[in-house]
Amino acid sequence: MNKPRAMKRAVLLSALLLAAAGYVYLQTAPPAPSPAAFMPSGALLYLEAPDFGRLLRDWDASKVKADWLASDNYEVFSRSNLFTKLHDVYTEYGAAAGFLPDMKSLTEIAGSDSALALYEIRDVDFLYITRIADANLMKSQLWAVRGKFEQRQAGGVSFYQRTDPESKRTVAFAFAKGRLLVATRTELLAGSLELLAGGASPSLASDRWYHDAVAAAQGPGELRLTMNLDSLGKSVYFRSYWIQHNASAVRRYWAGVADVKLSDGNITENRVFLHAPEPADPARSAANSAAVSGLLALVPPDAGLYKTWSVADASEPAALIVGKLIAPQPQRARDWRYAPAPTSDDDRAGNEADLETRIDEQPLPADAGITDSVAATRALVGKAGARALLLVQSSSPAAGTFVPVASVIVLAASEDWDRDSVRSSLASSAGKLWTTSQLGAGWAGGSAGRHPIERLDGLGALMFAIRGRLLFLSNDSRLLAATLDRVGTASPAGAPTYAAGFRHVRERDNYRRIMAALDFSSPAGSPEFGQESRAGEPAFFSGNIGSLSRVLARVAEVRVMEEERGNATVQTVLYQMGK
Repeated sequence: MNKPRAMKRAVLLSALLLAAAGYVYLQTAPPAPSPAAFMPSGALLYLEAPDFGRLLRDWDASKVKADWLASDNYEVFSRSNLFTKLHDVYTEYGAAAGFLPDMKSLTEIAGSDSALALYEIRDVDFLYITRIADANLMKSQLWAVRGKFEQRQAGGVSFYQRTDPESKRTVAFAFAKGRLLVATRTELLAGSLELLAGGASPSLASDRWYHDAVAAAQGPGELRLTMNLDSLGKSVYFRSYWIQHNASAVRRYWAGVADVKLSDGNITENRVFLHAPEPADPARSAANSAAVSGLLALVPPDAGLYKTWSVADASEPAALIVGKLIAPQPQRARDWRYAPAPTSDDDRAGNEADLETRIDEQPLPADAGITDSVAATRALVGKAGARALLLVQSSSPAAGTFVPVASVIVLAASEDWDRDSVRSSLASSAGKLWTTSQLGAGWAGGSAGRHPIERLDGLGALMFAIRGRLLFLSNDSRLLAATLDRVGTASPAGAPTYAAGFRHVRERDNYRRIMAALDFSSPAGSPEFGQESRAGEPAFFSGNIGSLSRVLARVAEVRVMEEERGNATVQTVLYQMGK
């Protein structure tokens, strides 16, 4: 063999091997560090997006944004205490920056690989980091006003700082290693620049709440929110302004993460909440999850709303049965802006329009009979050892403004239900509240045939059916039959402890009619959320809440699934979009 030719072949082969090795190395090289590595330790919330600029542009151009800004819901929100405080903060930071940032100026400094960390709620102290091209930064309004700032240095990098003399608000920004940094406190920006330069100070990425939450999460989405729930729960400002008002439930968790992903036109939100170890009986937990999964399979395909969860105490399902099926109570919300109306002896004595009240007898309490009915139902539920509960509801249009809401409640027990006990308990519960009652057998017809049921008639209708360990209760034979048709359907995969769904498209029109009726029924000038509750304010149900439904008209259905996995509560929320 020709020696020079063999040498050339060896060199060529070596070059090919080196090129292949280099390609493999480039494919397996570690990804760029998260912006969390450059955030100082101690944040309360951390929001991250691989392409924040695109998300911001999409939102700015969306019909949802335009519709919401034109809605009654936004109009009411814009006059709220929270909005006013945020607007004051926005104005003060604008004065510190030398200009009021609008959507255009925000889009100019929204790049890729971006993150925002919130360190304090009251003063809205934050640090924002984004990867942005030099040319784009130079064209931004922030860069144009840098002459109004004084220059300082940290981590070997010059940065710009300006403080408003009236509000004492500070805005500081810097550009280093292809990243723009904007902060509302000098020490936050300086600390970030030190970390960017390789400093050894603690970073947000090294905080246990962040590290453990991210480690428990699935792959990151297009938007990720990581939460320091332990510190948030201790903040009086969080408890005051958290709109859900469920701080007691939040305190169970010490950290959490939520990832939002867009797939096939739908939005999926994956959440993980970490909590302290809790004593648990694995066998009972597995049985409860199996019961929840089995009940989820009973949901009819045309149900408007459903939710199922494991039962820890018989009081909860007992109160639900009485509240939904036996003695529905009107929900009256009082507007906090108005003081309660004063009462007097004249109010209690009645007036000329009240000719049916006897003045020689003590009036019955407002909840007369309800407490006894709940106690009787609770005894029934507790005796059977109920493990899980399913609530199914659907509205059905009727003539005029009346829209009946059908309900089915299904209880899964640890043993078979006793028909005689169920019959006597329900008759006792309803008999305390209904003027007349009669129990008899009947049938409920569904797509799978006719189902034997028992029916209790009085001021309302209460039907029940038993299938071994399943007790079905309802006020509507059609929805009851549709639920009974599902018996024997295979349970979905997983071990859920809670599941729920709302079919927005199905319920929108009927709910709009219900909301209009609720607003119309509020007396003029009353301290309720009605049409006349405040001059110039949209009706609460049909205007405020109804407009939010119209804005989100594309959301056809929302489904929630929750599981317990060790020390983590895992939730998946699917927002299914319609046409």
